[in-house]
Amino acid sequence: MHPRIGGRVGAITLAIFCVTVIPARAQRSSEAHYLTSVSTMLARLAPASTQSALAIRESYRPFFDLLALSDFNQIEAGLANGGLVPLPADPWRFNVRIRLEGVSPIGEMDMTRQASYVSARPATIGCLLDVASRVKSGPIEVTSLVRHLGYQQQLRTTNLNATDDVPTHALGMAFDIAMVNTPLKTVREIRNVLQRMSAAGDILVIAERHQLVFHVVPQPSRLGWYTEVYTHLITGQPLARPEDPHASVTPAVDAAISSLRPMPAFATEWWAADNVPLDMPISVRVESDRPAGGDIPVRGLVGYFGLVGELLSSTWRLMSPWGIG
Repeated sequence: MHPRIGGRVGAITLAIFCVTVIPARAQRSSEAHYLTSVSTMLARLAPASTQSALAIRESYRPFFDLLALSDFNQIEAGLANGGLVPLPADPWRFNVRIRLEGVSPIGEMDMTRQASYVSARPATIGCLLDVASRVKSGPIEVTSLVRHLGYQQQLRTTNLNATDDVPTHALGMAFDIAMVNTPLKTVREIRNVLQRMSAAGDILVIAERHQLVFHVVPQPSRLGWYTEVYTHLITGQPLARPEDPHASVTPAVDAAISSLRPMPAFATEWWAADNVPLDMPISVRVESDRPAGGDIPVRGLVGYFGLVGELLSSTWRLMSPWGIG
């Protein structure tokens, strides 16, 4: 081969090598940096995630029997009567994208009926849309919404985070935001948004290291507000937001209901009745953080009875016909 020709062939070969190998190395380096950054972030969030996990269990355990969806039929029933609502059909308009295929899509254990799993309680959807509206650098990707208890048990074979203690997905009260496939800048912004909302008392967040998602649950004291947010965004009805912009996001709770149950003589009627009236005799245990002998402000009690009503309002319609509980 002529030396000049050989030199050209060598240059072309080197150019091809640089085009193919160097970007591959750069891509691997970029992926390594991404994973290292995310891992470091999750390690820092671990203590807060542990606290949120405990708070979620304590907050929602009293409502497990009332709200848990045992099987797919109960998801369908909830969608039929309004206890559950679908995510808007145009999620991009709300800065949300739904993972419908690929790794860990919504409804991955029941793909033929995937559409029904793109739903949750109205307050949960309102919370999701609120989170998404605060993220400016890109859409948030949602990988999980409602599940049922049977689905949850099946998922535990591959996902250790799929708890069966107080599974908020099976209550319709949780959504997962993916970190994978999301630019690092957006992941960090999502983290910052969630931290601010958590500090304001709006949500509880678990940063899951195995699944690489943010598991988000509305604070019980925010369920009424987030139901209004959902109604406003879907129907255009005005929000009854207080004049003080901080009033709706600053907790003002002076009393907490640690247990709520019917009086023994009325227990059978309570669990069996459809649309049971709320004036049925109820035994309520109230715990207060105020000093002994201090009065519990009426607003604290009213707020928590409102919370109970909010949690139960979509449950009475489900209980008797489909046997929830």
